Amino acid sequence: MIHSHPLTLHVLGSLDFGGVESQMRIVAQHADASTYSHAFCAIARGGAAADQMRTMGAQVDVLGQRVTIPSLAATRALYRHIRLLRPSVVHLHGAEANFHGVIAARLARVPVVVAEEIGVPDHSRKARAIFRQVYRRCDRVIAVSQAVANRIMEMGEAGPDQIEVVHNPFTVQEFHPPAPRDGPLLLGFVGRLEAVKNPLCAVEAVAILRRNGIDASLVIVGDGSQRPLLEQRIRELDLTGRVTLAGFQSRPFELLRGFHFYLQPSVAEGFGLAICEAMSAGIPVIASAVGGAPEIVTHGHTGWLLDRPEPAALAELIREATTPDAPDPQTMARAARDHVLTHFSPAIYMQACDRLYDRLTAARGCK
Repeated sequence: MIHSHPLTLHVLGSLDFGGVESQMRIVAQHADASTYSHAFCAIARGGAAADQMRTMGAQVDVLGQRVTIPSLAATRALYRHIRLLRPSVVHLHGAEANFHGVIAARLARVPVVVAEEIGVPDHSRKARAIFRQVYRRCDRVIAVSQAVANRIMEMGEAGPDQIEVVHNPFTVQEFHPPAPRDGPLLLGFVGRLEAVKNPLCAVEAVAILRRNGIDASLVIVGDGSQRPLLEQRIRELDLTGRVTLAGFQSRPFELLRGFHFYLQPSVAEGFGLAICEAMSAGIPVIASAVGGAPEIVTHGHTGWLLDRPEPAALAELIREATTPDAPDPQTMARAARDHVLTHFSPAIYMQACDRLYDRLTAARGCK
């Protein structure tokens, strides 16, 4: 493929579904707004995101290599691919891509290498030493939130002069403010069904609400290893018909139109794409005050922040948010949408990346 602008190659572990995959779909969709051409490479496997991006006309390549650190085969395959494309910038996303991509890109003499930390890292002493060396070989380390940047610095993997915070973009949703409450309290959750996302907390909070006389129902959109556990707890708590496991949905927020609250009781969160999507959709958010969530949600104004990601605390905050003294849901929904569109839109992200690439390529004398 011939590129009309300097090329940025985005490298990831996979391009199936998930937060970083959603981010890459947004980059592909809004590539025309960039002064760079963009190509994408999954070291291991493709999938839903890769297929969707190809339909947009994006160049997407899948190497089919094992990404477990370290993998000589992955590094070699990536080196060959980079040599073939000859990008001006290699932008790496996630630990596996950062490790293998830095080695491959430097061997291929790429002018600018950017590593992006997509979550709040919790590395062993050995891993910290490894990534300290990885990041030293990058021109810049992107953190997707200030919380992620702080954690990288706390672990001594990179200093403030190496790190730049660039908040993730999100897919803007159609606005449907919460419906008047004339029936059950409608609660939604979107995410991977994994312990870190804590969907079990939402299920058990519904049980507490119902025991206390609040007619609440919950729709959980997503899939993952905790689905059998959730199915078991739904039966044990007599929530069949009150909690729905909707599985993976390509447009999850269409299922949650008019819902009263969006729940995200995560244990850890790098940024919080689904929080932004829910806010843009007009669903008031209740999210754990972890990771990037406090950088998105202002408690009591654009949503609510949960101090402890535990069922009793979540149930109590939901109850407080439904009292007559609570902020007006319609007003909050509009304030929340305005906030995320102003601070985290795809256009803002593309501009921030372009400015960063421009500075780094200029410093290398290649633009």
